[in-house]
Amino acid sequence: MTTPAPDESQVPAALETCATRLTNLASYQLEPALRRRLDDLGARKEFLNPPERDELLALVAFSQRRTIEALEARLALRRLREAFPNAGVIPVESTRVS
Repeated sequence: MTTPAPDESQVPAALETCATRLTNLASYQLEPALRRRLDDLGARKEFLNPPERDELLALVAFSQRRTIEALEARLALRRLREAFPNAGVIPVESTRVS
């Protein structure tokens, strides 16, 4: 069975879609309400009741996963830029993970 040849005219649009999604992931920041709750629970961690401790642990795990995803997205964007240096649709790294 033969694999059909890729439609070269669709490559720029595909790259732009990927780059846009990766840029969104790379620049992700916790919602302000989640950040405030995480900060509040973290500041009181010695005095938390069991449900609050569970909430803090879940928020920390969520934040860590999202940070890893953001860093992986930044790496993927860098690799796209290296693989397609003349594409012009892949943004230059200007994101900050927090």
